Amino acid sequence: MSDWLYPYISGAGRGARDKYRAASKRWRTRVFRRPHIITAVLIAAIIALIVAVPGHGWIALAGIGLGLLLGVYLTLLESPPADIEKWCTGAEGERRTAGALAPLRRRGYELLHDLPDRHSPKSNSKSNLDHVVVSAAGVFLLDSKLLGGSVSIKGETVRVQRRDDDEESYDVWWLAKTMRARARKLQEDIEPATGIESVLPVVVFWNEFPAGLLELDDLVFISGKRLASWLEQLPKTLEPQQVASVAACVMEKRPREHQLRGRSMVIR
Repeated sequence: MSDWLYPYISGAGRGARDKYRAASKRWRTRVFRRPHIITAVLIAAIIALIVAVPGHGWIALAGIGLGLLLGVYLTLLESPPADIEKWCTGAEGERRTAGALAPLRRRGYELLHDLPDRHSPKSNSKSNLDHVVVSAAGVFLLDSKLLGGSVSIKGETVRVQRRDDDEESYDVWWLAKTMRARARKLQEDIEPATGIESVLPVVVFWNEFPAGLLELDDLVFISGKRLASWLEQLPKTLEPQQVASVAACVMEKRPREHQLRGRSMVIR
């Protein structure tokens, strides 16, 4: 399979896209619940043009007016609030990461996308793992971020700086803690069967990140453009057969309906 096609069928961003579609559908139903009123307004506008413009000139004006009105209407339909649009943006970030990772499939890397956080009868978590990469260098939990601004790291806090409105800049203080917790849960899931003693959490930025790469003891922040080359230069600790078995174990710990999603060993 071509690398350019892989991001679209690998499952990357599937959960975020599903949430976006469901939420935007509910929003449209709520906001545009009386479509007959909009239709009546369009018809009234056309009739007004017919009455106001003598001769046959009204035909061209009616066409132009109708096109403009329909354009505005369709734009409104595709412009949900920011709290809904964020899911679409998140899915795009995940798809970009899948694209950056795609060439690694042919070098023995196992790529898993959009997995449930944990399969446990005691856990009601609905969060997901954006990407899990298993390679000879170990196991990596990746989280894709496409944020609306330039990113810097202060301590372990992600600072998002808005270019045009400094008052809208904000801190993501919880990201490091959340990534470590998810990586720890994943490691606990697979250690009994694989002996894997650590999973490295990695935050992948697809917005501006001047630092490019920041490696802490147990957490990495990296620009998406540098992700593949960084992974490739890491020291090797696993044999090829171990890579495949660890990836299979990660999938086996997911609910049955997710066990075939995002497997690079299936999508080559």
